[in-house]
Amino acid sequence: MKLKHIKTLTILITFVFMLSSCASMLPSPDQITSEEDLIAARNKCFAMYTIGGAGLGAIAGALIGGDWKAAGIGAAAGGAIGFAYAWGKCLSLYSTLKSQPVAGYAETAQRTKYSPSQGDVVKIEGFNINPASVPKGGAANLNGSYYVMAPEGAKEMKVTETRTVKYFDPKKNEFVELGSVDQEITAAPGSRKADGKFDIPKDVPEGRYKIAFKVSAAGKEDVIEKEMLVQKAKASNTETNIELAGLASTMW
Repeated sequence: MKLKHIKTLTILITFVFMLSSCASMLPSPDQITSEEDLIAARNKCFAMYTIGGAGLGAIAGALIGGDWKAAGIGAAAGGAIGFAYAWGKCLSLYSTLKSQPVAGYAETAQRTKYSPSQGDVVKIEGFNINPASVPKGGAANLNGSYYVMAPEGAKEMKVTETRTVKYFDPKKNEFVELGSVDQEITAAPGSRKADGKFDIPKDVPEGRYKIAFKVSAAGKEDVIEKEMLVQKAKASNTETNIELAGLASTMW
């Protein structure tokens, strides 16, 4: 390996270390108590990962192409997809989820025909994203319902509720995972409903996304995915008037 490639690789490793160190300094969503603090945390996290994506792309481009032109191409590519990846990395700041019990053991067992001989059971009964088409800068609501059951005698279970975001990358022609958030709770066997919200950053690419909802308990899990389309935000009346005025001025 050439010396300059060794130096570039060293910079790449250092850059990754610095990025992970900065990530550890971000506040936990549980520590955020105001809208101002939430916005500040989002901006910091989003900027860190978009700048980081462009930087990593530049270094990788230089390492592969061997010159600064390649580095520039790498930076542009890293920055473009970086907005989507940043959303995934900062998902805990852009998404909320709360679940609560809706039916106990006996009622759930009767409704689902559950028998203790089935052992531990995890089942998602419903999951929806509304609306399914969201403008950049908008928000989508998550509504899910599930039940966890165990043989009689089990009073509580450790349950993990996971929400994941995926993006359809046209270059790869496949969905790639952007990030996920685990939420651990202690719940009695029975039925629960989960309601949440996904805020869509205004800078993420337009296109197809998938939101996955997974429930895990006692070594069992169930997952459902729903597709969501992110579209260009509609221009406001003020923006439209400015655009029309600019168009008119070019015509006369």
